[in-house]
This record gives sequence, C-alpha cells and structure tokens, in this order.
Amino acid sequence: MRKLYSDNLIAILIIFTVFFAFNIANAQTTVTTGDMVITSKLMTFHNGIYVARGGIKAETKDSTMTADRGIYDQELEVIKAIDNVKVTQPDTTLTSDYLEAYPKEDRLVARGNPKVTRIVEREKNSDEGKTTSKTRIILTCNEVESFNKEDRFLAKGNVKVIEVEYRESETEEEAEENEKKPITQITCEYLEMFSKEEKAICRNNVEIVTDTLTATGDKAIYLNISSQVTIVGHAHAQQVSKEKGTNKQQTSELFANKILYYPDEERTIAVGNVHATVYPGSDSGKSKDKDKKKDKKKKKKKSKKTEDEDEEIDDSLKDIPAGDFTEVGGDEDEGDD
Repeated sequence: MRKLYSDNLIAILIIFTVFFAFNIANAQTTVTTGDMVITSKLMTFHNGIYVARGGIKAETKDSTMTADRGIYDQELEVIKAIDNVKVTQPDTTLTSDYLEAYPKEDRLVARGNPKVTRIVEREKNSDEGKTTSKTRIILTCNEVESFNKEDRFLAKGNVKVIEVEYRESETEEEAEENEKKPITQITCEYLEMFSKEEKAICRNNVEIVTDTLTATGDKAIYLNISSQVTIVGHAHAQQVSKEKGTNKQQTSELFANKILYYPDEERTIAVGNVHATVYPGSDSGKSKDKDKKKDKKKKKKKSKKTEDEDEEIDDSLKDIPAGDFTEVGGDEDEGDD
C-alpha cells in the first residue's frame, strides 16, 4: 500500500514538473496580454517582469510591432520596445528608438527620432473631372502619442510634416529623392490629429509652405472634407498667382485675424483687420519675349516721330521775322527788376 502510494506520488510529481517546465518554456517565447500576443527568441521572467532579447514581436488584429529587445511589466501591463522599433498598420508605419505600449488603454508613446509615414489617396477636381492620386505623408518630431480608441494622434516638439509624390513601385532611393521636393511642408511645435473627423490642428510657430504659398500663424486647422486650412493668430500669408488674362505673376501679401486657404483651388481669403499688398510681377516665357519686341517697336516709332517733329519745327522757324522774343518757360524772376 505504501509502495503504491509512493509510486503514485512520484508520478504526480513527474507530471507536475513536466507541466510546469512546459509552461515556463512557453512563457519564455510567448506572452498574451489582452488582444496582444508577444513573442521572442529569448525571454526571461522575474518578479512579474518579462525581458525579451534577440528580437521581439508584438501582434494585434490591426498592427505588428518589432524591436531588437523589449520589456513587459505584467503588473503595470506596459510593454517597452527598445532599438529599431517599427510598428506597421494598413498604409501607416511608425519607427523610433524607443516605444511604450499600453494594451488596456490601446495607447502608444514613441520617443527617440519617431517617424510616421502614411500613404493617402487624394481626390482633385480638374478640367477632365475628378481625378485621384496617392501621396506619401511623412511626420517627424520629438515625441508621438497615439490614442487608438479615440482615433486621436499627438505629435510634440519640432514637428515637421511633408507631403511628397508616391508611386507603388518606387525604390528607397527614389523615395528619398522625392522627400527633397515636397509638395507641401508644415512645421509647428504641437500637432493633434483626429482620424474620424479627418481634422488636424497645428499650434505654436505654425508655418505652411507650398509652391505658391507661404503662411504663418499661431494656429492652423485643416479639414480634409472641405480641403480647407484656417490660419489664426498673427495670420500672415504671401501667395504667388497669375494676373487675370495675362501670364504675369503677382505676389499678394496678407495680414489678417484669419486666413482661409483652399489648396485644391490655390485660393486665399483674408478675414478681419485685413491689410493687403499686391506686388506686380513680370511675364514669363514667350509672352515676355513678345512684349520686349513690342516695346522695341514702340521706341522706334516714338524715335521716328520725334525726328519728324524736330524737322517740322526747324522748317517753321524759317518764316519768323527778326527781332527780340521772350523765352516761354523761362525763369519768372527775370524781368521783375
């Protein structure tokens, strides 16, 4: 009886040891928290903290995060990814040196050269009707914070956003070259984006630069639905446009309480305490050459006309009798004595 009990106890201990070892082995490679599954080649566990080395991967339904190493605090439920961090979502990529993920809050914080790249599709009205094209938007700043449940995104410190041309088959070299020629560039200190509302708000030292516009202000609000940018607070803009009916370019400078800019139409409206100045420009291309030729012809005609008039004056002087004459247009003071 004792032998049978002893044998059963040993068997239970063996089964327990194998089961425990199996779970520990699994814990070293895979951890699940909420909807996120974390895997690593080498993972150690101590006092509720998992440390992953040799690469870490965290996956959810809509995103994948990779990094060289990471830490998962089971009690605080926070994941820290370190070195070569990359988060990919449909049409969006985030890279940084360091990232913290809070699965319960569905929130991310990225620091250390964060960079967000997103592919967007633009719709534009043209003479041929509505056309669509894809562009690439690149954001860099000091810190990025994303609230996925709220569809809200924050960028803080030295914020820079550029929009460049995008092609499906472009190489890395072509992409880098396109970044040197942005369609639009925005800089500010603080940027907040709302995905559902398709709205973005820039604050502090805002500057917007396009091919035809340079605008500055304390705050700028972009509404994608109406394709409208509203600049407020010390609003100032300089825009280059063509004079109606000519190829001449003119520069308009505006100061106002509020400036509305419509990128698709390249149209600007100033509202409240408006001070506007228009600087006439010059023609370009063939029209400029034509005007030069016209000016030359006018000068020749004028010169010929002047010569003819001088000859007529000389002929008329022949019939004037001799005598003293008062000079017309002379000094009025002369002769007062």
